[in-house]
Amino acid sequence: MSTIPPPRTVVTSHTASGTAIISSDSQLPLFHPFGPSASGFTTIHTLPSLPASLIAPINPNAEQSIPRPPPAGLVVCTADYPPHYVTPTHRTITCDYMIVLKGELILRVDEGKETVLKEGDICVQRGTMHTWENRTDEWCRCLFVMAGGEKIVTADGKTLEQSYTPPKSKN
Repeated sequence: MSTIPPPRTVVTSHTASGTAIISSDSQLPLFHPFGPSASGFTTIHTLPSLPASLIAPINPNAEQSIPRPPPAGLVVCTADYPPHYVTPTHRTITCDYMIVLKGELILRVDEGKETVLKEGDICVQRGTMHTWENRTDEWCRCLFVMAGGEKIVTADGKTLEQSYTPPKSKN
C-alpha cells in the first residue's frame, strides 16, 4: 500500500441564500484494483458533461473503479505508483492532464522514447499508447484531469482504439 497519506479533498458549495461554505473536508481512500503492491487510484470528482453544474451535490471518491471520464465529461483523480513498478502499456480515448505531485515517473511511448517527469512537471497525454514506470525507491503520486476524447483516426484512415496490454508473465 502507498506510503503517501491519502489525498485530502476540500469541497466548497453555497447555502440556499448564496453564502459560500465548505461542504466537505475529508481524506479519500485509495482503490487498488490490481492488488496492494500495484498502482492505486482515488477518484476525486466526475463531471458527466460540460459546462459543470455548480449546484449539484458531489460525492468525492464515490466510485471505487479505475477512473474513466464519461464521453462528454471529465474525471479528476490521483494515481499512486509503487517503487520499481511498470504499468501495462495502454491507451485511453481521453485527453489527460497529468501533474506529478510527489516523486518521479518515466513516460514511455510507442516510438521507444522515454521522458523523465519530476515533481511539478505536467504531461498532456492525448490518447497515445504509453507506459508509466517508477524506477525510484519511493512511491509516486500524480494528479490527473481526464477529459473524454474523440476517436483517433490516422491520416491513412486507421482508427486507434482504447487498448490495454497485460504485463508479460515472469515465468
